[in-house]
Amino acid sequence: MSPIAELTGSLIDLVLPRRCAGCRRPGPALCGDCQPQGRPVRLGGADVPLVAAGAYEDALRRAVLAYKERGRRDLEPPLGELLAGAVAELLGFARPPPGSVVALVPVPSSRAARAVRGGDHLEPLARRAARPRGLRIGPGALSLARNLADSARLTRAERAANLDGAMRASPAPAGWSALVVDDVVTTGATLREAVRALRAAGWPVFGAATVAVTPRRDGRGALVPLAAPR
Repeated sequence: MSPIAELTGSLIDLVLPRRCAGCRRPGPALCGDCQPQGRPVRLGGADVPLVAAGAYEDALRRAVLAYKERGRRDLEPPLGELLAGAVAELLGFARPPPGSVVALVPVPSSRAARAVRGGDHLEPLARRAARPRGLRIGPGALSLARNLADSARLTRAERAANLDGAMRASPAPAGWSALVVDDVVTTGATLREAVRALRAAGWPVFGAATVAVTPRRDGRGALVPLAAPR
């Protein structure tokens, strides 16, 4: 953060103290205690290697919802850093095609969602995640081909049917490869559809990264990888 930005933040705090979106204590937008501890989680079920920065529960869930649905744009830096960590973890074991230009490709939001949220909430996170490694961004690479039903109450099978053929992609620039990014992965259906659409348009897709994963746990409390779709 630049000295000017730090000074501006301090002046704002004097007038209207900021609170952590996770624990509501005065201080940073997402304090250290509320950020995921440990390394990002490697998962399956997205047709490509997948990494999430943490579990979508408790403080991280509150932070993602506050950023996405309640206009807490001060959460963009910490959530972008979490996504950057997931990207770095992925690049440690999932290799893009040799010599290719890696682009982070955000999953698209509907026009209605962008209108309610005041724009695309995911693209700023992708830009922050790309910056540390000098990666490119492909914000217009994916788009929705049709309207989608709200997936909040859909079963795994219904989510898959809702997303089947729902996305389209622009042709891949010569020599580029894609790393798909999203905020939360639940069943993997959204990421699988994004991968399908990109590959149909000629994109080599070698991985996906998200801020959070909706947890499924084993009897010992460990995160269980997403189930394969078939």
